[in-house]
Order: sequence, then structure tokens, then C-alpha cells
Amino acid sequence: MPEIQVLGTVLTPEVRSWLTAELRIPVLAVVGRDGAPSQSAMWFDLDPDQPDTVLMNTRPERVKARLIRADPRLSLCFVDGEEWVTLRGKGEIDDDPERGSRTIQALAVRYGKDPGRYAGQARVTVLLHVDKVIRYS
Repeated sequence: MPEIQVLGTVLTPEVRSWLTAELRIPVLAVVGRDGAPSQSAMWFDLDPDQPDTVLMNTRPERVKARLIRADPRLSLCFVDGEEWVTLRGKGEIDDDPERGSRTIQALAVRYGKDPGRYAGQARVTVLLHVDKVIRYS
């Protein structure tokens, strides 16, 4: 019987495996200026150096970047049929332009797109430091 599991603050090996077993496009929710959620479908990867951190990328002028700077509370939801995983935590914008470029190009390769499409674009890396994992399976 399906159940909701609150798995705590750690991306367990089982959850990490589920997140990366298929190419998934999660929905990122940030807190809008009026308190309402603002959502975006995002490319992601797991940070190899920080086991409970998810990497994403955006352009610095996008609304989500401004909203994350104003209120770092984030939620990222992954859905596969009737199974889902939600990650909650604190967002961080890394403004390093070289890291931003490397991150979007690596994400493009991961998602089967031409990384050259992003050459020369100003990009920032979005980090989600996970503090709660919820799974329904």
C-alpha cells in the first residue's frame, strides 16, 4: 500500500538513485513577493561534492533568481506516475560566472542538448541545500 515517508534531512542512497535513475525534470517552487508560490520546471543534477545539495541553473535576471535572493525557502518536486519525491530546503545563488557557465553546459549535456547554445550567456548556479525529504511510493 502506498505511503508518505518523511525521510529526514538526508538524500539517502536510495533516494539519490531514484532521482537519477531516469532523466527527470522537477518543478521548483519559490516564494513570491506576495507569499504565493512561483513554479518553474528545471534541469537538475546532484552536487558530487555536497551530498545533500541539488544543482540547478538560471539567468541572473530571471524572476526565480530574484525571488530566491529575497526568500531562500525552496521546494523541488519530482513525479513519476503516482510516485513522487519532494525536497525542501534553503536556496543559494552562486554568482560565479565561470561556475554558472560550467553548470549550464553540464546540465545541457545531461539533458541531451547542445551546450554551445549557452555559450556566452550570463548564468548563475542555483543550489538547493536539502533539509527535508518527503517520498510517496
